[in-house]
Amino acid sequence: MRRFFDMDNPLWQALSVVTDMVILNLLTLLCCVPVITSGAAFTAMNDVVIRILRQEESGILKNYGSALRQNLKKGICFGLILIVAAGLLYFDYLCALAYAPVFRYGIAALAVLVLALSIYTFALLARYENSLGKTIKNAAMLAIGYFPRTLGMVCFTVMLWLLGIRYYRIGAPILFMFGFSLPCYVSIALMRPVFDRLEKEKEEEEDPS
Repeated sequence: MRRFFDMDNPLWQALSVVTDMVILNLLTLLCCVPVITSGAAFTAMNDVVIRILRQEESGILKNYGSALRQNLKKGICFGLILIVAAGLLYFDYLCALAYAPVFRYGIAALAVLVLALSIYTFALLARYENSLGKTIKNAAMLAIGYFPRTLGMVCFTVMLWLLGIRYYRIGAPILFMFGFSLPCYVSIALMRPVFDRLEKEKEEEEDPS
C-alpha cells in the first residue's frame, strides 16, 4: 500500500502527465483567443512539453508564461503565416469543390505538409535561438529527413481530430482537454531522439578531442 502512494510509482507519474496536459491545453486555448497570439501560444506549449519530457519543468504556469514572453514576436509572426496559409488552403478547397473536385485531394495533401512543417517549426522555435527563416528551413529539412517520424506525428494529430469531430459527443470533451497538448506531447517524444542526436553531433564537431 505504501508503494502505491509513492509519487515515483508509474501510475502517479502517468496521472501527473495527464493533469499537466489538461492544464497546458486549457492555457493554450485561452492564449489563442486573441487569434493573433496563437503562434506564440503553441510555441510556449512546445517549450513546456519539452521541459516535461526532459524533467526540467518547474511549474506549468511559470514555465508557460516565461516561454510565451520569450517567443512572443517570432511566435506571432509564424502564427500569422499559418493563418494566411490556412485561409488560402480553405479558399482553394472551396473553389475545388465547386469547379474541380479532383483537386481537393491535392489541397488536402498541401494541408498535411503545412501541418508537418508547423509541428517541427513550433518545436524548433521553442528549443533553439534562430531567425524565423532559418527555423522554417530547418523544420522542412527535418520533416523530410525523418519522414517516418513525421508521418507518425501527422497521423496521430489528424486521427485524433477526425475521430473527435466524427464522434463529437465523446470527442468534444477529449479535444477540449487534450486536442493540442496530447499531439504536441507525442510529437516532441518522437522528435526528442532526433534533437539529442543532432546536439551530440554538434558537440562532437565543436570539441573534436
